Amino acid sequence: MAAVFLVDDDDVSRQIVRKMIERAGHHVDEASDGEAALAALDRGLRPDCVVLDLMMPRLDGVSVLRRMTGDPRWSSIPVLLMTSLDAGREVEEARSLGFRRHFVKAYWHVGDLLQTIDHATHTSTTSGARAIAN
Repeated sequence: MAAVFLVDDDDVSRQIVRKMIERAGHHVDEASDGEAALAALDRGLRPDCVVLDLMMPRLDGVSVLRRMTGDPRWSSIPVLLMTSLDAGREVEEARSLGFRRHFVKAYWHVGDLLQTIDHATHTSTTSGARAIAN
């Protein structure tokens, strides 16, 4: 079982994804925007991986990813993007910072997400490496 931190401003999307991840036996914490996500991490939340939206109010996903990769407390946590963007400036900026995999909200499959969570959390706990894949 992995501890997954789900960060998305869309309540419906967050609820659907949360239920699917929990059905697979994982624990899910969530935040509705980037500021809330960083505040939770600052308070000591240490997830095994983060599922992160890019387009959010107050603080976007790229800013969250930038802070996470720049902070040694969080830099080894694998990040999976789940966003409505399939390309563009935000995706390229996130790619330059590093993430495990990019899921486009309209086209993702729960099996792929769960397999990626399992792989990312197993890899991060055994090697500590941040692989970049798409």
